[in-house]
Amino acid sequence: MTRTARRPAFADLPAGTQAALLFKDSRFQRFAAQQCGYSVSFFTEDVTSAWLRDQCNILSRADLHSDVQALVRFNILITEFDVWTGKIAAPR
Repeated sequence: MTRTARRPAFADLPAGTQAALLFKDSRFQRFAAQQCGYSVSFFTEDVTSAWLRDQCNILSRADLHSDVQALVRFNILITEFDVWTGKIAAPR
């Protein structure tokens, strides 16, 4: 009998890992582009990464592990993204 490892839920991953996954997510790239008013084709993985670092006021994804204010901003972005995708209703 072989056991397969279960992948952790996105929310259970460290914030830096979540950010790395979001940079590659075409939906998150569209979300970021819409937030800035730019063309979706402009928002590549690298541009999305730079946008997120700017939004969180960090130099590196690793800063999300030690900067509490950056983590708060990151979590707000995640919530806004979840609302934008329809995953959750708009917060009150």
